[in-house]
Amino acid sequence: MKTQVQQGNNGNTLICALCTIVIISLIGANVLVNCTRHYNITAKQLKAWKEALYAAEAGGDAGFDEVRKALNPSSLPFTTDGWTVAPWPAPTPGPAWTKTISSLGQAGSLSTTVTIDKLTDNTGTIPATTPYYRIRSVGTARLFGLPRVGLSDQFFAGGLHFVANSASRGVGETLLRKIDFKHDHFKGTYGDGDGNNIGLSPVTYPQITRRIELVAVPKYYVFGGALRVVNAFDGPGTAGFVDSYNSKNPTNPNPSSPQVVSNDIPGTNTTSYYGSNPSNSTFLADAHDGDVSVATKNFIEGGPIWGDVTTNGGNVTHSGYQISGTIDNNIPFTIPPLSAPDTTGFTSISSGTGTITAIGTGDSSPTGFVCSGISGSVTITNGNAASTTFPYAYAKVVVNGHVTGKITVKRGVTAEIWFTGNMNVKGEDLDNQNVDRGTQIPNLGSAGVPPSIPATPADDPNPSRVGHMKFFGISPTAPSATQTIQIDSPGNVFATFYAPSADVTLTGNTDVFSAIVSRSFSGNGNTAFHYDKALNQVQIGVVTDYQVASYVEDVR
Repeated sequence: MKTQVQQGNNGNTLICALCTIVIISLIGANVLVNCTRHYNITAKQLKAWKEALYAAEAGGDAGFDEVRKALNPSSLPFTTDGWTVAPWPAPTPGPAWTKTISSLGQAGSLSTTVTIDKLTDNTGTIPATTPYYRIRSVGTARLFGLPRVGLSDQFFAGGLHFVANSASRGVGETLLRKIDFKHDHFKGTYGDGDGNNIGLSPVTYPQITRRIELVAVPKYYVFGGALRVVNAFDGPGTAGFVDSYNSKNPTNPNPSSPQVVSNDIPGTNTTSYYGSNPSNSTFLADAHDGDVSVATKNFIEGGPIWGDVTTNGGNVTHSGYQISGTIDNNIPFTIPPLSAPDTTGFTSISSGTGTITAIGTGDSSPTGFVCSGISGSVTITNGNAASTTFPYAYAKVVVNGHVTGKITVKRGVTAEIWFTGNMNVKGEDLDNQNVDRGTQIPNLGSAGVPPSIPATPADDPNPSRVGHMKFFGISPTAPSATQTIQIDSPGNVFATFYAPSADVTLTGNTDVFSAIVSRSFSGNGNTAFHYDKALNQVQIGVVTDYQVASYVEDVR
């Protein structure tokens, strides 16, 4: 029997297996490369992209916190904690400061550089002493992993520019996230962002940077309520009360006899006060906004309060008090100390007595005076009274001492009186001769056929009589120093008081048309307090904080 010879297929099988292994290996290698690239994107590059913004915003927060120190005279900004004067080119007129914060985040891989530019408006739109700030922050995140990018077959990205073409900068997400493997491409293209200092700038490690810009503007205080007290409130007296009115309401045709519902006649020349419970529904809506705010739990009430009451930790309820509005015992707040204004260029009044003339044409450009105290009688006259277009004037008096004499503010004058010492006067010593409300739109008149109509200028932009006489208690700088404001009868008061470090006391049967910010408040007897709601729309020129008005990211 003949044996059949078997043909072997071992070689073909081996070749097929080898080809299969090669193909699978190529597929696996390609998958591995793609996975590595996408791992770089998701776990490394995307993380660094987000963290660079975190670092930039951390720098912006640090800069904004430094700007807010300007409100505290005992802790001036840009003087410590690593802040230095920014190098050229600094903005004109400047000045500018800079600071670098390094070793932030996980493993200290983040850093930020902050530059703050100070802008003072000399056009008169805002007070020349009130600066705005531009805060520019660059956040940098160190990039770990292989120098590869997504959506691209190129392992290495080169070139200086973002904008020339994809070949010179890399493609795909390199362009989107602006990764700097070897050079800072932003500086190579835009320099400092304004075309200055353009040049090749190598980087120590691969990095991602993001840039933001904030604009911080001052936040001015307005009297949004009757009384705002930092420490303790005790008032009004048992026969007194707190209420409100609006000086923009139609004036009383008989100013010497104000229309009121009750017997609480406030006095002459009060044209728009109608009492706590007027029958007119419009006036009634304006009568119950005599709000009282206390930053602590220390609240004692004698007479009724026609308005809302807030405390911080108090135990005020409707059942135990005479309060018409809402009560909230969980409202904390702070009021920064009031620093002395700049008196450069002010006229010195050695005795603090006599007559001075105001010719300033706005709150931001008042006529300035400075004296060592007011113990006699000071009259502030209107130097613009003869003007046919704007017969009103503004004055700013800085008293480096006590106020114990009489102050008369003539009609058409808005006067600010700043003082460092104490104030002890009677109501009649604060003689505000302005009136509420007036012609808000000028009448150009008619010079044609008789009878001719004379031109009538627009009234003062501030409709409130109270708002024409403003007192500011400058906070004492000595730790143990105190400040007091004592106002006794007789005479009614038409003035505001902003004195966050002062203890204010009202006594007697004085009617006080006002708004007060103080450390503490005490009112006894039948002292009545009336808040003019029109003050809520008038800034008093005191900056209580800064706020961010603009936030942008430089996406170039």
